[in-house]
Amino acid sequence: MAISIEEIVTGRKTFFITPDTSLLPESFLEDYFSLGYECYFVENDKRVDIRRKIDIIINTFRDVILFFNIDYPISDVNWDEIIDNTLRKYNNGTSIGVFYIKRQSREEKLRLEKKYLFEKGLNCGCIQLEYQKKQNFEIIEKILRANQAQGRRKNIRALCSNTCTFQIRFNGGCYNGILQDVSLSHFSFLFSENTIPVKLYEKISDIHFNIRGFLFKSDAVLIMERKVGGKSLYVFAFTSSNGAAGLDQRIHQLLVPVIYQLMSANCKTLLDQLYMSGIEDKSEKDIFKTPDFL
Repeated sequence: MAISIEEIVTGRKTFFITPDTSLLPESFLEDYFSLGYECYFVENDKRVDIRRKIDIIINTFRDVILFFNIDYPISDVNWDEIIDNTLRKYNNGTSIGVFYIKRQSREEKLRLEKKYLFEKGLNCGCIQLEYQKKQNFEIIEKILRANQAQGRRKNIRALCSNTCTFQIRFNGGCYNGILQDVSLSHFSFLFSENTIPVKLYEKISDIHFNIRGFLFKSDAVLIMERKVGGKSLYVFAFTSSNGAAGLDQRIHQLLVPVIYQLMSANCKTLLDQLYMSGIEDKSEKDIFKTPDFL
C-alpha cells in the first residue's frame, strides 16, 4: 500500500539530534506522543554524515524543531559550527534549541545560556538536563509546550497500511476495510462502494480493529463523510463504553505505543530512503512503498 509523502511531511515535528538516551530514553517519545507531540531521535551512524541528515530533515519536513545535544562527541564535528551553518544556510528560519548535561557551576551554565540564547539567538532554548530521567521528562515536556511543539493538532494521526484493518457490523450488514489513518481519538477509511447506511453523528457499537496485530473493539460516532475522488471518506470519533468521547482508558494506554510505532516507522522509512538515495527535495517523489513490517 502506497502512502503519500505529502501526508507524512505535514504537521510540526521535533527532532532530537544525537540525544543521550541515558538521560532522555526513547520511551519518552511515546509518552510525548500521547500528549500530542510528534518527536523523533536522529542518531549518529557511520552511513550518513550528521550534517547531511540535518539538511535532509529541514528540506523534507515543513515545520520542524531541532534540539542539539551539544555534549555528544563526534570526531570532526563541531556543534557550534553546525548550528551556525544551519542558521546561516536557512536564514535563521529554523527553530533550534540545545540540550546539555548538568554543569557543576552556575557560572558555566550562565556562560552557555549567554552563548546560545543571546549570541547565537536560538529561539527554542538552552536546556540543562538533570541526572534523573524522571526530572528530564518534565523539563522537556515544558520546553515542548513553551515552543508550541504540538502545532495545531492535539491528536496525531498515523497513516495506515494493509496491516490496519477494521470490521463494522451495522443494520444487518458487515463492512470490512483498511484504515486510512488512526489516532487516539479518531480514525478514517475510504469506501468505493457498499456505502455504510450510517447518519452523521450516529453511533456504531463494537467496531473491531486490528492495528498491526493489536486487536481491540470500540464504539465510534460518525463525524464526517465526504467524497474524495469518487470514493466516500468516513471519519469517526472513538467513544468509550460509558459514552464519553475517546477510547476506554485501558485500550488508550495499550494503543499509544502501537500508533507511535506505526507513525515513527513511516517517518523513519522515508528518511532512510532519502538519506540513501540522495534525494533532498520531496517533490521528486510523491509516494513511497511501506516496508513489509508495516
